[in-house]
Amino acid sequence: MKIVRINVENENIQFEEINPNSKYYLLGARGLSSQIIHDEVPPLCDPLGKENKLIISNGLLAGSAFPCSARTSIGAKSPLTNGIKEANVGGRPAMMLARHGIRALILENISSSLKLILIDDNGIKLISAEEYNGLGNYELHNKLMKKHGQKIGIYSIGPAGQYLMKSATIGANDLEGYPSRHAARGGLGALMGSKKIKAIVIKPAKISKVKIHNLKKFREISKPFAINLAQTRKAFSIFGTPIMMKAMSGLGGIPTKNFLLGSYDKIENISGESLHELVLARGGQKRLACSPTCVIRCSNLIVDEKGNHVTSSLEYETMALNGTNLLIDNLDSLAKIDHLCDDLGIDTMEFGVTVGVAMECGKVEWGNESKVFEILDNEIRNNTEEGKLYGNGVKLIGEKFNAKRIPEVKGQGISAYDCRVFKAMGVTYATSPMGADHTAGAAIANRVASLHKDYGELTKDEHKLDLSFELQIYTAITDSMGCCYFIGPSYENMEIITKAINAMYDLTLTREDVIDIGIDIIRTELDFNEKAGITFDLNDLPEFFREEPCEPTGLKNTFDKDELKNFWNRLDHHEF
Repeated sequence: MKIVRINVENENIQFEEINPNSKYYLLGARGLSSQIIHDEVPPLCDPLGKENKLIISNGLLAGSAFPCSARTSIGAKSPLTNGIKEANVGGRPAMMLARHGIRALILENISSSLKLILIDDNGIKLISAEEYNGLGNYELHNKLMKKHGQKIGIYSIGPAGQYLMKSATIGANDLEGYPSRHAARGGLGALMGSKKIKAIVIKPAKISKVKIHNLKKFREISKPFAINLAQTRKAFSIFGTPIMMKAMSGLGGIPTKNFLLGSYDKIENISGESLHELVLARGGQKRLACSPTCVIRCSNLIVDEKGNHVTSSLEYETMALNGTNLLIDNLDSLAKIDHLCDDLGIDTMEFGVTVGVAMECGKVEWGNESKVFEILDNEIRNNTEEGKLYGNGVKLIGEKFNAKRIPEVKGQGISAYDCRVFKAMGVTYATSPMGADHTAGAAIANRVASLHKDYGELTKDEHKLDLSFELQIYTAITDSMGCCYFIGPSYENMEIITKAINAMYDLTLTREDVIDIGIDIIRTELDFNEKAGITFDLNDLPEFFREEPCEPTGLKNTFDKDELKNFWNRLDHHEF
């Protein structure tokens, strides 16, 4: 495997082999991108300046048949948080990049003209992308597939990325060919836009360069794990993540009316069950895989009443933050919002939280879906002053409107779990190096980090600091494998991952060795943030979560500020 450095201005391309003596040998995806950022990016640099680097990396298990291992990590100094950032995404490209023998692309410098990076068996080259200037992701991907083939992998930005909006995403095409997969959090699409790279196109490799040392042993490990995941995640396979809509509302923890409430009286209209029925009735698709090795298959494809594609992979977070949070109770409207965000390259989560604040401030009427469409399709698409306001994140709009309630941590909008109810999730929001990112340590209902520990009740503080800590370590490892966190970031699964690494790379690592890799990744990220000014003093949640109860549960955030500030002291003494 190799790392490829691409100077996007002078088009100089350098290849670095990753051999067993390399410091990067046991680092993939998030672990690799975070280490490169730490070592090479000045912590105080302008996130949209020439000194920042965009790293696109697959995991240590990428290119293999290990279940759910074909995700891409995209890392940089975040334009949104000003700290270290990793956002990961499924789709076609990660597996294709690995088959070309590439573990990471590092985009350096800033181009003076819009370009496209093309990767095939003949090598890598940069070509003009002026003909694609300003295109949305849907039209862009259609044109690229017509020109370069239907089986290509694509990373791309939409207009929001070209406009350098701080909630801009980097899209990837899914297995059906749609630009529905997005590395959404942290505004990394703006960085790709600042480098003037419209898209990266990967043509299929004729022969895979992925090597597995002991294929027989590797299969003995991965196949039973894949079967177990398929069996134990059946509900997700049938209904997808939207199945959580009614459940989260029932627990009183779904963001409603800009996090004023935790349940929604019209939840039946936009439940996962209602979406399931709608998709089947119209001839859409269910049980789709997000990437080539996905065995959970929790994605969907939604069509309109005439059978035309609207969007793919409508997820819980998008539905909650643009549905219950905005008091929009129409599935077709949520599907359209998702489509527009995917086309523009906008983070659906950041957008939903941003509009929620605007609605509370009286700038948009609650539930006014037509105005939401207008903000996306007119204002953001045309880069108007209003569009810039809604495309640059919740913190900016909250400060602009002098809002009293701004759901953000370290500049990033809080995702679709109210931290007054989901106690450990609140700890993750407050302490993650990534900002308020639920995937950094997703302490959702019934999630534990180890089967031999008791983490207490969901809504109680007891043991939640430990639960969030362990989930964050295990998730850093899972991310670095290139795996979806739905496989379960747990102590038990770290043993399976260890055995898979050993079989693939001819190693003798222990589970403790692999856990140490996760600890080192977090240390690296925290060190960069400290130098960037993202200190432990910022490990906190918005004050309104302490002051206002979340109805109907009446719960508040009750974690002591010093507990959150000193949270990462556990790195030195925690027992797993």
